[in-house]
Amino acid sequence: MNEDLKVDEIGDYLKHKDIALCVTGGIAAIETPKIARHLRRYGANVKAYMSQAAGKFIGETALEWATQQEVATKMSGLAEHICQEDLVLVAPCTMNTLNKIMSGAADNMVTTLVASALGMGKPVYLAPTAHESLYQNPFFQENLEKIAQHGEEYNIHLIEPRFSEGKAKIPKIDTLVSTIIEAYK
Repeated sequence: MNEDLKVDEIGDYLKHKDIALCVTGGIAAIETPKIARHLRRYGANVKAYMSQAAGKFIGETALEWATQQEVATKMSGLAEHICQEDLVLVAPCTMNTLNKIMSGAADNMVTTLVASALGMGKPVYLAPTAHESLYQNPFFQENLEKIAQHGEEYNIHLIEPRFSEGKAKIPKIDTLVSTIIEAYK
């Protein structure tokens, strides 16, 4: 294996776990290669899925390097949108994507993969990010409340954002990864 692709393992909590890392169109997408590599440090096999909007913020090459796998960006006859992983992590999860998920929409690679995972009873973790004005949008807040009240029933879990500079930012990478590790305990 190319030495540049290796990660130093720091634990085996996620060994033999397949994780779908879904990336949506927010500036926090620039953090996703770090998230993928950190999940791999705990033994996870990570496959990246990108919405078309995510491509405005991060290139496929960075995620391919971080995951050592081809990145799924569009649906094809190979049925990449049918969830093969054990768990789905949508990070960052934009307001648009969260609202689509909660309405049952399946109109892009990420929302269709999530719909498939939910149909199979697989856990879905959402890390919402947004400018404060978008985060306070009443429809978004209604969906966050719906997850808070019924998330266990849907098998949808929120990973709370960090709030600073007038934004709901992606959580620290250690927080994201420890939340996923806890899912398997």
